[in-house]
Amino acid sequence: MVGPADGIELSAGEGFAGYRIERRLGRGGMGVLYLALEPGLERRVALKLIAPEAAADEVFARRFAEESRIAASIEHPNVVPIYAAGEEGGVRFIAMRYLSGADLARRLAREGRLDPATAVELTAQIGNGLDAIHAAGLVHRDVKPANVLLGGGEGAEHAYITDFGVARNVSTESGLTQTGRFVGTLDYVAPEQISGAAVDARADVYALGCLLFKLLTGEVPFPREGDAARLFAHLNDPPPAPSLHASGVSMALDDVAIRAMSKAPEDRYPSAGDLGRAAQAALGGEAPTVPERTVATGAAATREAETAKAETARAAAPLSPAPATTRRTGRRRGLALGAGAVALLAVALAAVLAAGGGGSDPSPVAGGSQAGPDGGPSSRGAGGSEPEQRPGASRSQPEPLAAAELVERADAVCAASQRRYLEIRDLEREYSADVPYATALVENARSRVRGLGELTPPRRLAAPYGAYVEAQRRVLETDENVLAAARAGDTAGVEAARGERDAERAERYDLAREIGLERCSASRN
Repeated sequence: MVGPADGIELSAGEGFAGYRIERRLGRGGMGVLYLALEPGLERRVALKLIAPEAAADEVFARRFAEESRIAASIEHPNVVPIYAAGEEGGVRFIAMRYLSGADLARRLAREGRLDPATAVELTAQIGNGLDAIHAAGLVHRDVKPANVLLGGGEGAEHAYITDFGVARNVSTESGLTQTGRFVGTLDYVAPEQISGAAVDARADVYALGCLLFKLLTGEVPFPREGDAARLFAHLNDPPPAPSLHASGVSMALDDVAIRAMSKAPEDRYPSAGDLGRAAQAALGGEAPTVPERTVATGAAATREAETAKAETARAAAPLSPAPATTRRTGRRRGLALGAGAVALLAVALAAVLAAGGGGSDPSPVAGGSQAGPDGGPSSRGAGGSEPEQRPGASRSQPEPLAAAELVERADAVCAASQRRYLEIRDLEREYSADVPYATALVENARSRVRGLGELTPPRRLAAPYGAYVEAQRRVLETDENVLAAARAGDTAGVEAARGERDAERAERYDLAREIGLERCSASRN
């Protein structure tokens, strides 16, 4: 049985807290996520083990049990269910429903952006799930594509909000924990989380507005270079209109997204569900039929005076998107906040960099894979665990390459990888639990992903190239799963992982051909 001194690295077949480990799904700043089997029920779960260094935080430890109990009580079709939470051998854990589908980040990596109808439908579902979380007294604090799992078939997607490893009771009002870790992802973080002001459910409304913008345009609302520039933009720059960044988006949806991303919380929608309903009404050229209201309770609720004032104003106003004057008022307030929060911004940024937290959307995936321009995908379960840092990841964004140069350099990476693969390839060892062979394949895959990840595509190729690099990251993940199975002597596990790798080969070729890559579309690895 695992103990604090043993860390949280488990192998296939090991037992932990009554669960049997099948394989690791991903690693993040909060811990490691595993696919596990619950004996007796024979139910697969996503088992998230909290890193000892995170759980050692006194505030975190004190709240973990209570927050897990609250989260486990939430029953909503758009929220991933939590089955159990506790501690085993000094290691805290959460067991959640395992969902085998992809997350929203991976879908965006493949498609670039979604059509307005799909974007609005998913936003409405996510908003309903967030309302359930807020009604339970929690604020999620890290709403982003990677923390939205997708189920259902094409055209009938079902969205699940996940990652209660970051959601926390908001009696901690700042975006910074006592250990200096920034709670949230910089591309979706609300101004009040940056400035250290009180945080309530409307911080998630802001993040959902950023997510709606991302779904409609394929871009984050403030794509600045460097963490400081992104934080400053959230504090000061006016919310962008999606229609200026993507065709087919109506000005009515502009109004919804802009209001949701207002700098001042009181200028936003009072609830995430209100945002979703407003977006649905705007898509149909109508006004919402349900009066706006806050559903948050406990620490997630807005201050009583503000709530009463907002309800009075809403009752006297017509049910329509916020007028431009309201948004301009929010802009002025935002500027005042930004001017007064420059020092706080510097402190927050220093803490972010020191703690290594908060960067661009790392794009983890629960139960499926992860991905995307916001961050590379990686397999994970319904817990929203962050993936491991991938080769080629970089905070700075160099100048984009010309299309011809991108093709030449990417093909050179594929050619080198193919030569190395042919040197080490051994069909007799391919599906056996051969650790040295599996290690060599992992090293080659890491080199390939690193080389491809260092190339910056031109804007018109950003989406397909990002999807191709993501596909290569998934190859690396399956190779890592092969290595893990080989180390455990699990030949069946090796074969299963190899099968996953081979199943997506045609997709990788198609993505490479779409970009114009010749060697990459002919590569066997």
